[in-house]
Amino acid sequence: MKCAVLLCATLTSTIAAVLAHPVADYVAFKNSVDVEQIHIAQASHAGGTGMTISWLSNKTSAGAVRYGKTSGTYAKKEAAPLGEQYSFQSQYIKELYTSGYIHHAQISELEPNTKYYYVCGDDSGGWSAEHSFTTLGASIQSDAYSFAVMGDLGQTNNSAATISHIIEGGYTYSLLVGDLSYADSAWKPGKFGPCTQTRWDSWGRFVEPLTANVPLMTLPGNHEVEQDGALPATQTQFLAYSKRMRMPAAYGEASLYYSFEAAGVHFVMLNSYMDYNKSSAQYAWLQRDLASVDRSTTPWIVAAMHAPWYNSNVKHHDEVEEYGMRAAMEDVLNAHHTDLVLAGHVHAYERMYNTYNNATNASGPVYINIGDAGNREGPCPDYLAQPAWSAYRESAFGHGVLTVTNATHMRWTWHKINNPEAQIGDDVWIVKRTAASKLAAMTGEGSIAVGIGANSASQFDGSPVSQRV
Repeated sequence: MKCAVLLCATLTSTIAAVLAHPVADYVAFKNSVDVEQIHIAQASHAGGTGMTISWLSNKTSAGAVRYGKTSGTYAKKEAAPLGEQYSFQSQYIKELYTSGYIHHAQISELEPNTKYYYVCGDDSGGWSAEHSFTTLGASIQSDAYSFAVMGDLGQTNNSAATISHIIEGGYTYSLLVGDLSYADSAWKPGKFGPCTQTRWDSWGRFVEPLTANVPLMTLPGNHEVEQDGALPATQTQFLAYSKRMRMPAAYGEASLYYSFEAAGVHFVMLNSYMDYNKSSAQYAWLQRDLASVDRSTTPWIVAAMHAPWYNSNVKHHDEVEEYGMRAAMEDVLNAHHTDLVLAGHVHAYERMYNTYNNATNASGPVYINIGDAGNREGPCPDYLAQPAWSAYRESAFGHGVLTVTNATHMRWTWHKINNPEAQIGDDVWIVKRTAASKLAAMTGEGSIAVGIGANSASQFDGSPVSQRV
């Protein structure tokens, strides 16, 4: 599916502004209307029934969303709760930052597999340009459905190329596995200059051509913690992230970790930087959440966190958030036959075989590290000796695409930003055991199957030209 002409034209001008800017970080101009930084996310636990529309305004705390199924005709209106502001004190910058009014309007009772058009704002501050999104159902779709996946995005020229690729690909859902704006004050002034909360604002404007039209499901990374130094520095962790990003929350938990279902996939979005041990609320929630999944209607489980449990890159190797969380939670994911685990943090691409307990194992999920979306710290080119569980690795910026074909087949592809979007850098099928023999016959590549387990999925390379195992 190709992107709309208007959307592509908007992004083209955005990318041109980025590339013309003399520094690595993108700076955007504010809108003339008092509505900016629009982003949408699935609102409900099950797909197809709700969407949260978020935006910022500088003048008014009132706001609403007008929406409908026909362009230019908005039969329904949903008022947002009064917009909230937050203040943040960095230990490196004397000025107190205060945000604009942050609005979150939740639209419910949407029809699945339906395109909706909307505007947001209010009469006094003005209304946004028209945007649109397409809902989907919680169950397997009749046609193959693709999710764009990225990690460690930032707001550089490389980040812009990643956003451009994703819009060009026409994907209608996207995931970002942590490290969004890189606004955190934990970075001391130095190589990258002082980081400030205004970088959240420039990032919100930067990603709007994508996020105003494509739901972006996020989780926090280390750059979202944003607590550094003693008072008077702000002491609340995840303050900006939790105010700006409104994700669904199940079982009454905060949306700093959560799950949602879409197109036959149960996505589990974990937080590497909150307590995860076996006595923690997050651990108890994970057990409840996975136990609730009906695999007859939701055959796939995909877990995501920021800090990878398996990583052969020199950078971010064996950090406590990685081996500690894996020690606490790996058995839980394995017991519930998780199919795929996504992570970021390392600014390079790496795909693992089915892995469990630090070894290739038929019962374990496939692991993929995708923290290469373009952040300003650059790629991580240095690797340790390649472990047996590491299938393919490359230090290059790009993004992934997860395509759900049916209840037994998912396809994963990796796309580098220095190639056309249609060109694939890595390609693998993730296949349930019941269908593995059929896929082997179809591709003639049965010999490269990895650990065909009784319940979890295994992987086959997608095409002879990109064999990685």
